[in-house]
Parts: sequence; C-alpha cells; structure tokens
Amino acid sequence: MAKPTSRVEFEQYCLRALGAPVINVNVATEQIDDRIDEALELFVDKHMDATIQEWVTYPVTQLDIDNGYIQLPTDILEVVDILPTATIFAHSGMFSYQYQVMIQQLSPWQSFSNLDYYMKMTSFQETLDMTSVSPTFVWQRHGDKLRVNYDFPTDYPLAVKVHRIIDPELETQIWNDRWLKDYCVALIKKQWGENTSKFQNIQLLGGVTIDGNRLVEEANADIERLKEELETSLSYPTDFFIG
Repeated sequence: MAKPTSRVEFEQYCLRALGAPVINVNVATEQIDDRIDEALELFVDKHMDATIQEWVTYPVTQLDIDNGYIQLPTDILEVVDILPTATIFAHSGMFSYQYQVMIQQLSPWQSFSNLDYYMKMTSFQETLDMTSVSPTFVWQRHGDKLRVNYDFPTDYPLAVKVHRIIDPELETQIWNDRWLKDYCVALIKKQWGENTSKFQNIQLLGGVTIDGNRLVEEANADIERLKEELETSLSYPTDFFIG
C-alpha cells in the first residue's frame, strides 16, 4: 500500500504518515472522510491533473429548447466553448465559398497557387469574423445547466468543449498524487490537533505528550504552503477556463 489505489488505502496511508499505528491518531472515521472529501474538492477545483479537456457532442432535443437550457452530466466541471455544428455544415458542400475557390484553383491549364488560396480564405474568414457573432453561453455549475444564447436547430448536434472531472474510482492513480496525499495529511493533522487541543498536555502510553496547539500550527503552515504550490505550479492559468 505504499502507492494507494483506493479511498481505503489512501486513508490508511494518511494515518501512517501521521504515526499510526505506533501513535494513536485521535481522529474519528467520519472526520477523516470529511477531510478526504475536502481535499478532493480543492484538488478538483484547482489541480490541472484532476480534469481532462475534451470536445463532446450533444444532440439538441425539443425538450432542451422548451426548457431553455441543456442538462449536462454532473462530472462536467467547466464549459470552455461551444460550437454549433450547423454552422460548419452551412459553410460546406459544393456551393460553399471554400469549394468554389478550390475549384477555381484546380481549373485546367492553371497551376495551383497555395499563396493565392491562402489569401482568399484569410480574407473570407476575416469577413465572417466582422459580420457574424459567435454564440454566447452561460454555464451554471450548480445544477449542471448550459444556457446557449442563440436559436440552435435540432437537426445538428451541439459540440461542447468541457473540462470533465476524472473519477478516482476509475482512474485509481489519482489516489497516489503527491500533492493530494500531502494536503490530506495536513488536513487530518489539523483535525487531530483541534481534537486534542481541548485537553492540553495529553499523555499517552509510554509517556508521550501530544500538544494539540502545536499540531494545528504545523498543519496550518503545511496547508498554506501546499495551497500556494497549487496556485503557482499545479493550476491552469487564470484565464484558461474563459470561453
């Protein structure tokens, strides 16, 4: 169990890091579960290794249009961007601008000019950017609702760029993440100190004395250090989630 691969093994690792079973760590099982959940919550919110970025397609239904929102799965942490695939199909096919330019470039007795094609397509895209408005959206995390501010047809699916939470029960290597282990140990250590600080200078078997206040101080220092490391080295840039 040097490398925990489950919640149970993760809990045992944290207790051993605090001295168990040599020292009795005075923290209830329910308190340990709460601290693990607390560590996982911050890990998911901030750590770049806790989520995966991917494009997913969603078939828009009439019920979605009637509701005014799309109900996404609960494992979606953030919606980064949306892409109505209808706009892609609208600009494709033999009558599209891209197709017509390509045909002209491939006319008989004419050499294909990469530069000319590139310049025409760039001009076309700039015109689109100036004359069209990209659809906006509002992501409501509590409730997992995506509200799209444009009339989307039900004929084509909606492509959504999301950050999906990695399930530690499926990707068990998460339990061995160095930062997550250190942070959870610090949280449990603080809980231990708060429990024992109510009874100062508790003497254990063998004459060992536990100083609850000192445990809290040490744990707070570790927590602040780990939070700073998370913000500066292990998180996505501030504007990464802006769609």
